[in-house]
Amino acid sequence: MTFLIIVTLSSLLLAALMSVIAWRLAGEERRRSEARVAVLSTEIHDADTAPAAAAQNVALSADLFSAARPETSAGRWATVAGLGVIAFCTILALAVGLSGARSATGPAAVAPPLELVALDQDRDGDRLVIRGVVRNPAGGPAVAGLTAVVFLFNRDGGFLTSERSALGAATLGPGSESPFVVTVAGAGDVGRYRISFRTGDRIVPHVDTRGKSGKS
Repeated sequence: MTFLIIVTLSSLLLAALMSVIAWRLAGEERRRSEARVAVLSTEIHDADTAPAAAAQNVALSADLFSAARPETSAGRWATVAGLGVIAFCTILALAVGLSGARSATGPAAVAPPLELVALDQDRDGDRLVIRGVVRNPAGGPAVAGLTAVVFLFNRDGGFLTSERSALGAATLGPGSESPFVVTVAGAGDVGRYRISFRTGDRIVPHVDTRGKSGKS
């Protein structure tokens, strides 16, 4: 998205620049034309009053227009077109370079999920006490402020309540694990529960690796 915005703004800037240059060249051409008309009118007037100097005046007029010939409007418009082509090629090269840089960088690596390596529960009256151990794989980033969240459902699948508790470790580093304990009151009619892990308002994915070998 940022790449498209840059290209669009660059194109608008180029169009504005070309418009300003064209406007200035048009004004300059108009001033030159007015000056030539004025010089030509003066020469015609002088030719009427001094016939002997007509040849010299014609020669001066020819020199004037000959000197002005390299500054024709076609030449100036060719210059504008050349500048436009250069600017367009520059923008195109920038776009290709940014696209290549993005392709070389590639998509950001996805962090591996946490691993639930142990889980157990006990009843204490109408309370449900859930204990477990979660591990951060060796290739995962450090996770700070991690909490375990438990959702309780009744035997008909209806939602009852939820509770959360911070892990024993303030920061779960790569390759480390931490125990957690969540106590939920009002669990007399609980039929099942679900557990998840969060940091702030973000859910941290996890997989259940209990009883599996080859853990990170």
